[in-house]
Amino acid sequence: MNDNRVLDMTKGSPVRLLLRFTLPLFLGNLLQQLYNLADTSIAGHLLGDNALAQIGATAALYGLITNTAFGLNNGLALTVSRYFGAADWRRMKESVCWMVILSGLSAAVMTTGFLIFQDPLLAAMQVPEALWDGASGYLTIILAGIPLTMAYNLEASLLQALGNSSTPLKFLLFSSVLNIALDFLFMKPLAMGVRGAATATILAQGISAVLGLIYIALHYPQLRFGKKECRVSPKFVLNMYWTGLSMALMSTVYNIGSVILQSSINALGNTYIAAQVGARRLAELFHTPGLALGTGVATYSSQNFGARRPERIKKGIWTALFLFGIWWVIAMVFAFSSAPGAVRLITGSQNEEVIASAVLYLKLSFPIMPPMAVLIILRNALQGMQHSISPLLCSALELAGKVVFAFWFVPVYGYIAVCICEPVTWVICFLFILGACYIHKAEFRA
Repeated sequence: MNDNRVLDMTKGSPVRLLLRFTLPLFLGNLLQQLYNLADTSIAGHLLGDNALAQIGATAALYGLITNTAFGLNNGLALTVSRYFGAADWRRMKESVCWMVILSGLSAAVMTTGFLIFQDPLLAAMQVPEALWDGASGYLTIILAGIPLTMAYNLEASLLQALGNSSTPLKFLLFSSVLNIALDFLFMKPLAMGVRGAATATILAQGISAVLGLIYIALHYPQLRFGKKECRVSPKFVLNMYWTGLSMALMSTVYNIGSVILQSSINALGNTYIAAQVGARRLAELFHTPGLALGTGVATYSSQNFGARRPERIKKGIWTALFLFGIWWVIAMVFAFSSAPGAVRLITGSQNEEVIASAVLYLKLSFPIMPPMAVLIILRNALQGMQHSISPLLCSALELAGKVVFAFWFVPVYGYIAVCICEPVTWVICFLFILGACYIHKAEFRA
């Protein structure tokens, strides 16, 4: 296991290790968000506000799918990283085997279920009739490509479990560049419209998944498994699946709330749908450090939990919070200086109401980003320490907050309620997760 393609985070400076591990994750997440911005901008500039709204009407559902794949594979990979930290190579191979099986089965169930219930989901989200055909065509292609999305995320999570966060970044860079090139080809010259955007996304992920499989086969013989490694006790499989499922549910519960909230935004009309697309793309761009640090802390805490070094987990959490604080200052400067121009660039819209609404969203949500970062980092640390219930309850609380806003506040107060929905739920969940960590405080001590 003495390989420069793995990173043992049970020894050495937490600052150095987290920077080394999370910087590629951050750049990868940043690249993904920049791609999303480019994808939105290309659709807005080439096809107009109507196409932008068609993609935006289903954006929350697409986020639900991708974050479920991301969460499930990250959760399954925590078992791999735990046995890596404990230097238990037999169990590590067994974990890899069942990670592949469980991820594959989950992809099949998700694809079938979403395709069957696609129209009822669009109806429940109150997609306007004028946008229905485009939104439905876009979503059908995205749903059919779930197995490729799952494979792409599985490979990245598996490499990250062993401390390799730089190689997934390279594959993501390749995928993003290919995706943008295919966007230009499919959307306009081939006249596929928004369906072209979906096709480009799935095709780029599929090619990257194939290349990732080849890379792992060539460079990670320690991850190869056979029938022998797949023969484990049902308890082992159930424990592993629960770890993966709990992280997937964290993302799923959060995104179900976003889907419900999106339905209330759709009811406000095309102007606010377009504004929300631009605002969310920019917000997600600035959320990337918190997400990267959360993923990094999950792997870091899992390895150290396996090595029985709890004091290092506490140091890692404080390091991650400090690093995010620096980024938050940059985000605040952007929100109160450059946001209007950035929204125009992303959406391609000249509608001043669209621009003003998107900027309002950013100015109300960015000041409350620190509680969000604490929430994400602590939630992932607890997951890495095999505490799944508290993070899941926290996500359920977040869902409840979005449901309340979607059904009671947005219909009455309009888009301003959309803008303050997440900041309010962040603060509530922040207080909850602090309480959960206090309950488990003894486990952070040597």
